[in-house]
Amino acid sequence: MAKPNVISKQELIEAAKACIVENGLEKLTLKMVADKANVTQGTVYYHFHTKNKLMMDVVKDVCLRSWQEMSHAQTVEFVVPEALNAAKERCRPDSFFHRLFLSLVVFSFNNEEIKQELGQLLMFENKVLSEKIQELIADKHADSGWQGPVQENRLMGVSAGTWAVIINALIDGLAVQSLVSPEFDREKVFAELGVFFQQLLESKSV
Repeated sequence: MAKPNVISKQELIEAAKACIVENGLEKLTLKMVADKANVTQGTVYYHFHTKNKLMMDVVKDVCLRSWQEMSHAQTVEFVVPEALNAAKERCRPDSFFHRLFLSLVVFSFNNEEIKQELGQLLMFENKVLSEKIQELIADKHADSGWQGPVQENRLMGVSAGTWAVIINALIDGLAVQSLVSPEFDREKVFAELGVFFQQLLESKSV
């Protein structure tokens, strides 16, 4: 028997995640989520209206939780390996996150609401990462004993904001290759990417 229609939106998002993991993105429907959550289909429709809106909210939930956890990290040295590990897991061929994300990107070409929500999500990601990079730059200035004013937050001559955009675009690009290329060596690429970021962290150039 279905539950009374007293269920949170978050519970429905969790049910949707479980459906995707168990049955795949292509088979996801509002009815499937309703059955999983043991509620009426009308309840799911009330919160999401369409499958694409449901997919958007699942992507936002996964992404925001991940970045919020990283935003509470104590040091950038902790954030970088954590972020790379999370990105590597999302780039698994069987991971649903980037399948959802890229499907929504395509859909957003003809849907202004989804486009705006994706844009806001990317802006949030860039903001969190930029703030962590700014902390790194400040730490490097402090370690170097620099006493003068810092005109702009730069690392290797590149601003923190631009680094954030580049890194996020890099991870999304690697996800595309992982999804479409059977020859993509995820372990090797992320191991060497870790070396690159470690050298960047240790660099004395700001």
